[in-house]
Amino acid sequence: MRRRSERGEGQVGVIISLALLAAIGLAAWNVIPVYYDHYDFTDVMEEICRTPRYKARNDKAIMDMLMKEVDNRGLYDWIGPESFEISTSGRNRVIDLYYEREFTVLPGWKMTKEFEYIAEQPLL
Repeated sequence: MRRRSERGEGQVGVIISLALLAAIGLAAWNVIPVYYDHYDFTDVMEEICRTPRYKARNDKAIMDMLMKEVDNRGLYDWIGPESFEISTSGRNRVIDLYYEREFTVLPGWKMTKEFEYIAEQPLL
């Protein structure tokens, strides 16, 4: 007597689904840190942008603080002094950041992402 649920079919659909899920997981493993690094650094940029005038007398001091954070976070391969544009006026400070970062999504698939951020804070 043969059961109806046993038809002798292979589980190719399950194997393909698992392979697809593994590829999505690997892509997320490679892509999420890139975006996390950017957003974590922009938080620090906002803090540095808020630095009072008595702690950072000129834009060079702000640049030194930014580059120290770039070095601490290991982002110096993508972000350099040329990536920043700093302008301090009497009432506020603006830090403009632009850089491109290339990363591997999946083996054989590289992607270049342009990151841009503007931090603007009042000077106290």
